[in-house]
Amino acid sequence: MINNWLQKIPTGEAYQINRILYRIQHDREEEKRYVANPDAYIARYTELTPVAAKALESTDIARLYLLGANPYLLRAYCLQLRVPEHDYLAALKAAGEELEHG
Repeated sequence: MINNWLQKIPTGEAYQINRILYRIQHDREEEKRYVANPDAYIARYTELTPVAAKALESTDIARLYLLGANPYLLRAYCLQLRVPEHDYLAALKAAGEELEHG
């Protein structure tokens, strides 16, 4: 059986990732802060691992998904950042292949 996340139960870090995605999408001031300086914005969340922080800073869709990002929040985030559809789908396919092949 294939899970959509690396963890069977989303971690506290996954909660923080989803919280960030939600805030950026639903609060225009948060969105402005993020767009102005993603590195500084993400650095405020000290409980994130370097891997998660880098995935957020670089919009690494596959890694965010594997770290537990909610797929609906992740999709809205990608639309907001104008990530091309084919890039988004390719990243999810790569995440699925990573899960499948371990």
